[in-house]
Amino acid sequence: MLQIRVLGEGPIYRNPNPGYGSVGGFFSNLVQLSDQEILCTYNRGGGMYATDLAFHSARSIDGGGSWPEHSVVHDPATDDVAYSYHDPMLAQLNDGSLVITSFRVDRSDPDRPMFNEATGGICEYELVVLRSSDRGRSWSRPEPMVVLEDLIVTPSSGVIELEDGRWFLPFDRWHAFDSPQPYRPQVVGLFSNDQARTWSDPVVIADTDSADKGFWHGQVLRMNDKSLFTMFWTALMKSDIESLPLHCCRGSSDATRWAEPEATTVPGQTNHAVDLGRGHMLNVHTRRDGPQPGFFAVASSDEGRTWDLENQVCLWDATGRDKLGVEAPETYPRSHDTIAFGAPRAIRLADGDVLATFWCTEMSVTHVRFVRLSVSET
Repeated sequence: MLQIRVLGEGPIYRNPNPGYGSVGGFFSNLVQLSDQEILCTYNRGGGMYATDLAFHSARSIDGGGSWPEHSVVHDPATDDVAYSYHDPMLAQLNDGSLVITSFRVDRSDPDRPMFNEATGGICEYELVVLRSSDRGRSWSRPEPMVVLEDLIVTPSSGVIELEDGRWFLPFDRWHAFDSPQPYRPQVVGLFSNDQARTWSDPVVIADTDSADKGFWHGQVLRMNDKSLFTMFWTALMKSDIESLPLHCCRGSSDATRWAEPEATTVPGQTNHAVDLGRGHMLNVHTRRDGPQPGFFAVASSDEGRTWDLENQVCLWDATGRDKLGVEAPETYPRSHDTIAFGAPRAIRLADGDVLATFWCTEMSVTHVRFVRLSVSET
C-alpha cells in the first residue's frame, strides 16, 4: 500500500491588498529548474474569464517552500489590441529553455462573453507561444501559432518534446461561438516541426463516443518508459452534462497511437497524474460533487489501472466555498461561471516528492496554492 503524506502547503500568490482591488490567481503550471529552483506560471486578473487576465510567474529557490519572487511574463498594456491571456501552459525543453503555449482573446468589446450561453461555442481567439532562454527571467513577445483552419482548439497540456525532435501538444477541441451544431468535445494532439509556429497532423486522443461520453482537459505526461499517459474529466453529454469517473488513456512514445479511454473508479474532474516510478503513480484531482468538494490526492501501485480510494488524502476542503456567491444555471457553459476552485497541476521533484498547485477561493480571495506531498510504501 502507498501512503500519501502532506509535508507542507501555502499560497504561491494571494492578493496582498484585497481592500484596494479584486485580483485573483488562476491556472498555475510548474517546472523544476534545479534541485531547489522551481518556476510557476499563472494567471492574474479580476476573474477566471476577466478582460484583464495576464501571465505572471513565481519563483521558489528553496524547493517550493516559499515564493518570494513574482514577475510579469507579458504586459498586455504593450499590445496594440486589448487582449486577455489564458492558462499559460509551461514546459521545459531538452536544451533547458522554457516555452509557454496558450491563447489570447480580443476584449475590445468587454461585454462579449467568452462562451455562448445558447450554443456552448467559444469566442474568437488567437493561439500564442512565448519563449525564455534564461530560466524564465525574461520572455519573448507572444508569437502566433497556426493550426488547420477547421480546428477550434486550445492547449490542454504543455509541450512534449519527442525523441525525433518534433513537438507534440494536446488540445481541447471546441466549436464556434455561433455554431448550431451540438457540442461534441474532443481531445486531439498536434505536431510541430518548426518549434510551435505551425501545428499539423492531428491525432485523436479521445473523442465523444457512441455512448455520448465527452472528454476534456487531458494533462499528458511522459512516463518513465517513454510512453504517454493522461486522465480526462469525463461526462455524459446531456443538457446538464452528467459527470462520470475519470477515464485514462495511454499513448505510444511517438504520440501517434492512442488506446481507447478506459474508466477508472476515481470520481473527479480536472486532474493531473504523476509517474513516481516502479509502477507507482499519484493523481491530484478536483471533486465537485459528493459531500466534500475539494482537491484530493490518490495513489496507484499498478501504473494507473487501479486507484486506492480508501487512502486518498484531501488537500483542500472546499465545503461551503466551492462556488462564488451568486446563483448560476446548472447547464454548461454558465455552470462554470461561478466555479471557485480548479485546475490542479503536479510534478515529481528531483528528490521524489510531489509538488501540486491549484487555484481556490478562501474568504473571497481567489489565489494559487501549493501542496508538497510524499508517497511511500507501507
